[in-house]
Amino acid sequence: MNIKLYKTLLTGAIFSTFTACATTPTASNGPTVLEQHKNISAEPSTKHNLARLIKQTDNCVIEFTGNFETGKATEHWIFKGDQLISAFSNVDAEVEKKQTVFDIQDVAKLKNFDSLKKNFKATNLEKCH
Repeated sequence: MNIKLYKTLLTGAIFSTFTACATTPTASNGPTVLEQHKNISAEPSTKHNLARLIKQTDNCVIEFTGNFETGKATEHWIFKGDQLISAFSNVDAEVEKKQTVFDIQDVAKLKNFDSLKKNFKATNLEKCH
């Protein structure tokens, strides 16, 4: 085989391999933000807040971050369908840094969870089943 022809074919094969790798779509198995809202009405009352609906592999999370004058608190509400699986809060403030695990049977906590869910579109919440 002619060396020049061989180099041309080899270069073409390598180039097409790189092109195929660069254009092949990849499936994302990681968390995906379905929807987010700023400054929603929520408890506890905050100066600025952000609520995000995040789809994970087996469930969804509502992540609520509220900013206070002395720091911030981030709540995570993990659920599948209408079933709350777990919930906790991380406080990062000048006066304290702590994590609190919520009692998911507590009526007040369930009411807060339902209130947070109402900020998101039903079509996005359906993706959490």
